[in-house]
Amino acid sequence: MKTKTITLITIFLFLTAGLLSAKEYKLAIENSKEVKLILKDFTGKLPIEGYSGTEIIFTTDAENFEPPAKAKGLKAIYPAGSDNTGIGLDMNKEGNIITITCLLPFTRSGEYSIKVPENIAIEISSGCERNNDISVQNTKNEIDIKTCHDIDLKNVTGPLLLSTISGEINVTFSSLPTDKPFSVTSISGDIDITLPVKTATTVDLKSMSGGIYSDFDFPAVEKDLKRIGGNNFSFPLNGGGFKFSIQAISGNIYLRKGN
Repeated sequence: MKTKTITLITIFLFLTAGLLSAKEYKLAIENSKEVKLILKDFTGKLPIEGYSGTEIIFTTDAENFEPPAKAKGLKAIYPAGSDNTGIGLDMNKEGNIITITCLLPFTRSGEYSIKVPENIAIEISSGCERNNDISVQNTKNEIDIKTCHDIDLKNVTGPLLLSTISGEINVTFSSLPTDKPFSVTSISGDIDITLPVKTATTVDLKSMSGGIYSDFDFPAVEKDLKRIGGNNFSFPLNGGGFKFSIQAISGNIYLRKGN
């Protein structure tokens, strides 16, 4: 019994320590399609999740945001802004546009996770040195991402403007608007996209050195998931509609039927 009690206390202390070490920064905004969040220069994995609330919430388990004791009376100087959040980020708000710049050096991950109101637009950019794998889920507005690493989107609507130099792109849609074009490009990596089965769009598929595969009803497709083209392929799905451009320079393209 004593051993069991000690074990439970140990688990409680471990979980409590994790909660106490997490730091948050919150920014109240409208949950509106007129609002745009711009994220710059984040390093490491960056998970972003949409929800029905009205705050942008940054959470980090990273430590040592406080200056060293030797810097007492001094303030940290960053070339990209000032830490006005307390967690290594510069926040700037102009009207409906919020820009958050990560001030940490590219050798250090802030271990951030972000919750955003589901209706806002999101724009993300980071350099190749930052090893920034990005995931977004449960959002209902435009997503614009420029990175050199992996992009993983789930339960999103778009429109999408996605570009990576050396990463894979995986996208699963909940639904799609029909008033704007979509563009997804990977220089060196596969692209795997799942569309709602009744999506009316004109897809423009290009792969310089990879294959193109789909279980949609393209010409010359007999069954299941088969290769359907060479380097270029364009076809109206369900009668056609808005343009959806998908380009992989040295990777395969997979276009799948969703629900």
